[in-house]
Amino acid sequence: MARGGKREGAGRPAGSKSRWRKPESERKNGRVVLACTEDEAARIKELAAKSGKTVSRFVVDAILGERTNG
Repeated sequence: MARGGKREGAGRPAGSKSRWRKPESERKNGRVVLACTEDEAARIKELAAKSGKTVSRFVVDAILGERTNG
């Protein structure tokens, strides 16, 4: 039995666009790199989890003044 390769008809047709793509104004393309200690990173992850947010959303909300206390 041959393995690998593309199955006939598999996947999206060539040139088609995803129907789930967000409008340009809602896309999150910005990137910020943050340097911190491993202990600080662990604390940030812990606080984000307690607040029910992703780390990214937690940090953005904290920096922009949204309530982040968990």
